[in-house]
Amino acid sequence: MRNKHSVILIQPQMGLSGEFSRHLPLSLLYVAAALKKLDIGVKILDTRVIEADWRCELQKLIVDCQPLWVGLTVMAGFPTAHALEISRFIKTFSEVPVVWGGAMPTVDPASCLHEPSIDYVVAGSGLSSVSMLAEAIAAGRVDDFESLRLIPGLGFRFAGNTHFNPRFHGFEPVGYTDLPYEVIEDYSVYGQIGSNDRIFPIYSAYGCPYRCAFCISPALYRDFSPKWVPIAAAEAVDHIAFLHKEYGATTIYFYDDDSFVNLDHIRKIVELLKSRNIKVKLSFRGARIDEIKRMDDSFLELLAETGTEMLHIGVESGCQRVLDLFQKGIRVEDIIEVNRRLARHPKLIAAYNWIVGTPSETIEEMRQTTRLLQQLIRENQRCFIFQPNIFRVVPGSVLGEKAIEMGYRPPASLDEWINSEIEQEVAAPWLSEAMKSAIRMLQVTSYFVDNKADLLLQSGSLKDALIRCASKLYRPLARFRFKSGWSAFLVEGALFFMAQKLLKRWR
Repeated sequence: MRNKHSVILIQPQMGLSGEFSRHLPLSLLYVAAALKKLDIGVKILDTRVIEADWRCELQKLIVDCQPLWVGLTVMAGFPTAHALEISRFIKTFSEVPVVWGGAMPTVDPASCLHEPSIDYVVAGSGLSSVSMLAEAIAAGRVDDFESLRLIPGLGFRFAGNTHFNPRFHGFEPVGYTDLPYEVIEDYSVYGQIGSNDRIFPIYSAYGCPYRCAFCISPALYRDFSPKWVPIAAAEAVDHIAFLHKEYGATTIYFYDDDSFVNLDHIRKIVELLKSRNIKVKLSFRGARIDEIKRMDDSFLELLAETGTEMLHIGVESGCQRVLDLFQKGIRVEDIIEVNRRLARHPKLIAAYNWIVGTPSETIEEMRQTTRLLQQLIRENQRCFIFQPNIFRVVPGSVLGEKAIEMGYRPPASLDEWINSEIEQEVAAPWLSEAMKSAIRMLQVTSYFVDNKADLLLQSGSLKDALIRCASKLYRPLARFRFKSGWSAFLVEGALFFMAQKLLKRWR
C-alpha cells in the first residue's frame, strides 16, 4: 500500500557538464515546498552524489517508503538518458507512478509520455500542478478523466489515448522561508570543483525576455507576460543572510536565466549586502554581452567590492553571421569591448559560453570563434572558456526550423532523443566529417587553452595539484591545436575522457 504522505524526488546525473560544478537540486526543493503545504513528506535522492550504486539506494528507498509517486526533474541531453534509465529500473520492481517534470517534458511532452515507464509528465512551472496531481493520486481519482483534465500542464494516458492539458502560463514564486532546506541531509557534497566554498544557488529573478534562436527559454516562456520577473531585493538579501547564518554559505550562485535585465535590480541587492555587512562571494549564471556593455566601471567595481567573482557570459560565436543567426543582438566588437572592460576589474572572472556545430556554420566560421576566444584570453588573463556546447535542436525554436530544412528529423521517442542528444556525441545531418573531427578536438583542448585550472582549483588537494600540472604540460599542444584547427591524431582525447571518469570517482 502506497504512503499517502510521502513522495520521492530524484535528481538524475548531468554528464560532463555537471562535473565542473554541482549545486543542490533547487528545482526539487521548489517542488518539495509545494508538497509540504499538503503535509506530504519528501525524500530527495540526488544520484550525482551517491558513491555506491544508485540502484540499490533507490530500490531500498522505494520499498521502505512506499511513496505516493516518484518524480524526476529532467533536462535534455545526458539527464534525459539517465532519467529514462532510472524510470525503467523503477518499473522492474514497483508499480509506483513515475512523474517527469522540467525542461524536457515541457518542450516535448509527447516523446516522454510515449515511454511506458513514465506515467505522467508536467509541463511548465508545475508547482500547482504537482500538488493537484498528488491530491488526485492520494484520493484515488486517477481513474477520473475529468479530475485529471483540471490539472494544468499535465500529460497522461487514459483509455488507451494520450492527453495534454494546457499549461499554466506564468511563474510560481516560492518564498525562501517555505523552502524545506532540511530535506537535504548533507550539504558538503555540493560545490564547485577545486573549491572548499559552500555554494548555494538562489533565484533573484524568474524568466528571460530575450529571443535567442538556439535557446530553450523562448519556448518555455513563449506565452508568459511578463517574461522576466525580479524578486524584491530585500527578500533576496534576506535569503542570502539566512543561508549564510544557518548553513554557512560562503558563495551564492544566482541561478537566474538572466540576472541583469534591469541593472537596478542587482545594484539594489549588492548595495543591501554591503550595507548589512553580509560577506559572501557571488556568482551569476546569466549575463549577456549587451547587458555588461551597459555597466559602467563604477557598477563593475561595486560588483567586485561586494564579493562578485564570476560572471557566466554567453559569447556563443566569433562570427557575426552566426551571431545574427542566433538573434543575439550583439556585434563581435561588443564582445571584445566588454572583455577589455572586465579586464580592468581583476577581481571579476569572465566565464564564456560558446556554441559550435550550428546549422549552416562552416569550419572557417568556427575558426573565427576560436580566434576570438584566443584574443579574449590574451587580453584578459582572468577569463576562461567553457567546453563548447554542441548545437542541439530545441523543439519550437527558430533554429529548430532551420535544422529541419537541412535534413534534421526530430526524434520520435526518448531513445532517439538520447541517441542524438547525449553528451559528447557529434551527430547532425549538416555536419561534415571534418566539422565533427574539429568539434571533438575543441571539446578536449578547450579545457587547457586558458588558466581556468589555476583560477578554480585552489583547494590545495593532491587531485587539484595533479590537474594543474597536467594542464600546464598539455597546454602548449592544446593551444597549437586550438589555434591551427589541427584535429588529426587526437590520441589524447581517449586519455582525456578516461581521466574525467576517474576524477569523477575521486571527487
